[in-house]
Amino acid sequence: MLVVYDSRFGTGKKFAQKLDQPIQSVEEKINEDVIFVTRNEGQGEISQAAIAFLEANKAFVKGVVVNGDKERHADTFNFAADKIAEQYGLKIIAKIQKEGNEEDVAKVKEFIASI
Repeated sequence: MLVVYDSRFGTGKKFAQKLDQPIQSVEEKINEDVIFVTRNEGQGEISQAAIAFLEANKAFVKGVVVNGDKERHADTFNFAADKIAEQYGLKIIAKIQKEGNEEDVAKVKEFIASI
């Protein structure tokens, strides 16, 4: 399963690499089903890169992982995940802290194996 990542500071890419699947940047074109790893922008917003990707490729997205920083943005931690689910009707696989932990990786790998 291809994993597409939207990563401003590299944390989303680091998480994507942990999944042991082919990965590519949100800026590259796709023509197959994907897991989308994106980020919480600012105070819980969806990033512009994620909006553009989802508008063009929603039909290919099987699930979404959203990363954020609970320490810096506790009040709006991963609000973007809920907004993506509401606006695009996509399944949120996980809301993770920064680049995620082993439990997050296992949860996403299990999801990938189930589809």
